Amino acid sequence: MKTALRFAAIAATVAIAAPALAQDAATTTTIAAPAGDFAPIKTKSGTIAAAPADKAQVVFWRPGTLIGGAMGCTVREGEGAQEVQVARLGAGKYAVLFAEPGKHVFWTTGEATDRMTMELEAGETYFVRCSIGMGFMSGRAQVSPSDRDAFAKKAKGMKQWVKKEGGDDADAK
Repeated sequence: MKTALRFAAIAATVAIAAPALAQDAATTTTIAAPAGDFAPIKTKSGTIAAAPADKAQVVFWRPGTLIGGAMGCTVREGEGAQEVQVARLGAGKYAVLFAEPGKHVFWTTGEATDRMTMELEAGETYFVRCSIGMGFMSGRAQVSPSDRDAFAKKAKGMKQWVKKEGGDDADAK
C-alpha cells in the first residue's frame, strides 16, 4: 500500500511538473532582432527602422497600464560621474538608444535598484521593457529583456520619449 501511495505521489508530481517545464522551454525569447530580418515598426510617433550597421539599437518601452500609471520609469546607465539618463518613461512611452557595441548595464531605481546587463552587438536591435511592480510603500520600477513581437503589439498606441538638450526632461514627439 505504501509503495502504491509513493508511486502515485511521484506520478502526480511528474504530471504537474512536466507541463511547467515544457512551458518554460516554449517561452524562451530572443531579445535581439538582426538588422537583415528587421521589419520597421510603426508607432504613434513614427517608425522604428533597423539598427545602423555600426551601432546597436536598444528600444526601451513601458506599456500603458493602470498599474503604476502615475509613476515614471527612469532608466540610467553608468555610475558616478559617468551616469547618464537613458530614458524617462511614463505609461505608453518608448525611447530609442543607439549605443556602441559591447557590455552595457542599464538600471532603474525606486524602492530598490534593478539592473540588467546586456552584451550589445552592432547592427542589432534589442527591446527592454520597463514595468512597475508591487513595492512595500510605492511601486517598484523593473527593467527586463523583451522581444520585438511584444513591443510591436503595443507600438501603435505608444509615443516616443526624446531627451531634451541640456536636461533630463523630455517631451513625446
